[in-house]
Amino acid sequence: MSTNNLRIWDQVQTTDTRFTKEAKVGGQQITSLNGTAMIMKATEVFGPAGIGFGWNVAEERFDKGAEMFSGEGEKRVSLGFELNHTIKIKFWFVLDGQRGEIEQYGCTQYLYKSKYGTTTDGEAPKKSLTDAIKKALSMLGFSADVFLGMFDDVNYRQQLEAEQAIEQAEDRQAEIDRQQQERLDFIRDTITTMQKAVTPHERKKIHDHAVRKLIGRKDEKGAARISLELKNLEAGKTQEAAA
Repeated sequence: MSTNNLRIWDQVQTTDTRFTKEAKVGGQQITSLNGTAMIMKATEVFGPAGIGFGWNVAEERFDKGAEMFSGEGEKRVSLGFELNHTIKIKFWFVLDGQRGEIEQYGCTQYLYKSKYGTTTDGEAPKKSLTDAIKKALSMLGFSADVFLGMFDDVNYRQQLEAEQAIEQAEDRQAEIDRQQQERLDFIRDTITTMQKAVTPHERKKIHDHAVRKLIGRKDEKGAARISLELKNLEAGKTQEAAA
């Protein structure tokens, strides 16, 4: 694959952390992406919606889900069936004068059982459409770091937040200085904590946590400084034991 094939992907794969939030869906913790922010990014790449990109609804329906019940034993009664709203869109975009098209689905619970009884979501159609648009854009690489699971790594998120904080700061140098001081404080505090540790296992645990964080922040020099301190501490403890 030529580099040109990844031209869009490389431009849009990194997510602006300001437009994400943690959410729980189906019992799973996920990173939720702001749909408007993704449209803004698509506008930056293709031009205004309706001119450089857009979508047409190809299909829309309500799908029956599981049967809902209330009560137990002889008092158990059926509340009917869940309903899920499903939409299918044809997402189109124009790149270098050539039109591309992607089909995607979006789905949202419409009628379901909650702790309040049966509940309906009047915004289900809007949510399904947004879901389909975000999925279509993901096929082009938009917010690929989220869809690839990179946001599951807290160190990746923290590094991204730090880089974006510098880019978005009114006083970039002040933000760089603040982050550098934060880095020095973290290394100093880690070394102090290792020095106070009682056992080799405890020191190693403190070391490993700090090194993972620093490597995640692309700070190999900081990680090497922590590792050197552990080596020196262990050598000193060995000499004390031999004396």
